[in-house]
Amino acid sequence: MVVVLIPAYKPDEKLLPLLRALSAQQRYARLLVVDDGGGDAYAPIFAQAKEIPGVAVVRHAVNLGKGRALKTGINEAMLLCPGAAVVTADADGQHTPEDIARIADALEAAGDSTIVLGKRVFGKGTPAKSFLGNTITRFFFAMSTGTRVYDTQTGLRGLPAALLPQMLRVPGERYEYEMNVLLQAPRDGAAFREVEIRTIYENNNAGSHFHPVRDALLVFTRILSFAASSLVCFGVDYLGYALLMEIRGLAPEMAYAGARVVSSILNFAINRNLVFRARGGALWKQALGYYALVLLVMLLGTLGVRLGTDVLHINSYVTKILVDVLLSAVSFLGQRLVIFRPGGKAAS
Repeated sequence: MVVVLIPAYKPDEKLLPLLRALSAQQRYARLLVVDDGGGDAYAPIFAQAKEIPGVAVVRHAVNLGKGRALKTGINEAMLLCPGAAVVTADADGQHTPEDIARIADALEAAGDSTIVLGKRVFGKGTPAKSFLGNTITRFFFAMSTGTRVYDTQTGLRGLPAALLPQMLRVPGERYEYEMNVLLQAPRDGAAFREVEIRTIYENNNAGSHFHPVRDALLVFTRILSFAASSLVCFGVDYLGYALLMEIRGLAPEMAYAGARVVSSILNFAINRNLVFRARGGALWKQALGYYALVLLVMLLGTLGVRLGTDVLHINSYVTKILVDVLLSAVSFLGQRLVIFRPGGKAAS
């Protein structure tokens, strides 16, 4: 049982033919349109939509954004058709009735924790903004979550019924909501399956609301959070390093190891609870893996400090900074891929 959800803000003439074609398929529990506060000028379109068999319209009095419209529609779908899955589609003609049906079929055949994504193929004729945006976000999404998704910007998505309650809790009221859903899914143990669909751009995709910098930053959030955590702990670590050298008179490599023990405790707590949000995992396993990584990084760091100070004759404080910058990438990938790895897997 599937509900098709279409958020619509100031829709044009493409919406009604789409709804009629979907209604003619006679395979959906409900066609649900959310009028996201387009105003009186668009009321006739939604009035005609209500006359199409199987269509229900939910209205926002004012424009609240696509994210809120999707949440409103998901909530309404759960009330009208308990236990139904939801396929979201755009109202601008980019998604064909045939592709919507293919996503619905794939969704019904997939597991209860699999999100089905309509995958556009970006080749010749793709608008530069769409190509650039998907390339940037695809790379950082894989870096941030450990999960590969080819088309991170697709609005044609199949959401299983079991995951709908979590979808209502995902933050975001406007276009960032769709990216937040993808970022949150692996943390909830969800998998992705991508189904190839037609690639349609109207007027060179002039109506797209994608912003490469904004969306890249959304995907980059976890990496930025990791960097902030590392910066805080770096301050603690560097202070301890200086104190152990200047006050206790320890050799640079010994001071490095001692300071890292202290800062690692703080870093583990921040990364587990705030950066990777992996509080659902076994604490002892995560701690064991984390400190195995700490020992590896400490070993590499100690060797690096000795190489920098004794062999290359670089200032000990400068050496410390260089070594930590190089090892930060090792630490991030180790924590994201192994220690705090999300439970979801990608499928195609």
